[in-house]
Amino acid sequence: MIFWTRRRMLGLAASALPTWAAPGYAQTIWPTKPVSITVAYAGGGAIDGLIRYCTEQIQKRHPEIVFVIEYKPGAGGNIAADAVARMKGDGHQFLMTGSSTQAANVSLYKTLPFNPEKDFAPIASMATVPYILVVNPARVPVSTFQEFVAFVKSRPGQLSYASSAITGRLAGEILKQRLGLQATFVPYKTLAQVVSDIIGGHLDYAFGDPQGYLPHVRSGRLRAIAVTTRARIAAASDIPTLAESGVADFDVSAWLALYGKAGMPAFAIQRFNQLINEVLEAPEGQAFLTSIGLQPLLGKPDQLATLQKRDTLAWAQAIRAAGITIE
Repeated sequence: MIFWTRRRMLGLAASALPTWAAPGYAQTIWPTKPVSITVAYAGGGAIDGLIRYCTEQIQKRHPEIVFVIEYKPGAGGNIAADAVARMKGDGHQFLMTGSSTQAANVSLYKTLPFNPEKDFAPIASMATVPYILVVNPARVPVSTFQEFVAFVKSRPGQLSYASSAITGRLAGEILKQRLGLQATFVPYKTLAQVVSDIIGGHLDYAFGDPQGYLPHVRSGRLRAIAVTTRARIAAASDIPTLAESGVADFDVSAWLALYGKAGMPAFAIQRFNQLINEVLEAPEGQAFLTSIGLQPLLGKPDQLATLQKRDTLAWAQAIRAAGITIE
């Protein structure tokens, strides 16, 4: 998808200026051409809503900035990450992704075509994504988590579940391991496919981000059983946490963040970080995050790098304990 502005030609004209035309220009002005953002997941979920909101708000403040957004879902975000890693970078190529691609996948997949740390430059962490456990009430006629566990245990290996996010899948695998549940995971490429199939009766339960599932919970087509984070979420404060429901210390979430291609200029990193934080620190930005079930997670590039290193180790331990690998 392409975002255009009335002053697009000004941005393109700026990109045509030779660096010698104004001493220091290349070191102080960014962007000098349309900004390319490759999104690791399909439209319709939290990551899509977040990057759309941020780019639209940035353009309201800075009409000369042009964004070109492309979606490359699949393989837990690996397709998009690999595409950006292979680009010829000039400070205008970015990856919108999250903790699956940048922290979990290195332990989950036997091989990766890119290096999550070496091939990318951290730009800005943006938000934390809690997951909600939802059921198809016609196939799984339960209202509480205790009833859900009893129902699954009474049908070992007969139920199916899904998540379009790697960390959502890991939440399900960890829960199975902790409680001795037997259910079959069904992989999906997009959130929309999971939602369609669970509503259509082809799946029993699923883990996913609130933005994708809450509208269907409110309509009655799905039933929310629990959230996977330690605290309840503001967008649906009536849904209990798994910890409250008896699974001690259960706290699984993902984070969403923006990365640039490795080697990009420091001034470009700092400028884009500033633009993102300006949008999400504003009261309207905070309200937007809450409205779609996200929790703010704003910071500087070095803080994102530290977060990535920490969660790479944490997910490695969880993945080894769950015994999950993907070819």
